[in-house]
Amino acid sequence: MNAERFWKIIESSRSGFDPDRLDGNMEQQCLELRRLLLELPPEEILEFRNQLLERMAVAFHWDLWGAAYIIAGGCSDDGFADFRSWLISMGRRVFEAAVANPDSLAEAANAPGVEDVFFEEFQYVPAQAYEELTEQEPPAYAGPSPVEPAGERWSEDEGNLAQRLPRLWARYRRG
Repeated sequence: MNAERFWKIIESSRSGFDPDRLDGNMEQQCLELRRLLLELPPEEILEFRNQLLERMAVAFHWDLWGAAYIIAGGCSDDGFADFRSWLISMGRRVFEAAVANPDSLAEAANAPGVEDVFFEEFQYVPAQAYEELTEQEPPAYAGPSPVEPAGERWSEDEGNLAQRLPRLWARYRRG
């Protein structure tokens, strides 16, 4: 599965997204992604999972963690995985813009219909679909799994998040 097909499936999974709905868009997206993946052979579900995990690795960057920290008022390492899962679920345009410039999330994180910026369930759908189809656990992922985020570490004490991510800081931090 190439990147184009991966992103097309992500976009299709968002087909039921309703900007006027305050709750339920995330659940709807998981249901639709599951439905789409169950139409694929098991090997393609694994390829989709691998594409997702590769993007999780690409987004493993200190500046994106800083963005999550600002938006949510804090962000643990587990929370940062869920944030990256949400970022991917938002589609290619939002994902690539955020990877290039995390400050671009000032609009996306607060868009109508966005329930939360932590979407843990989304990252598990491919494995669940694979198990449902094959009655087996998926094989271990052998791709990139960085231990440390890329980029320059930030510290809340240093106060450098305001300088690194000024739009997000202005929107979410008061005082």
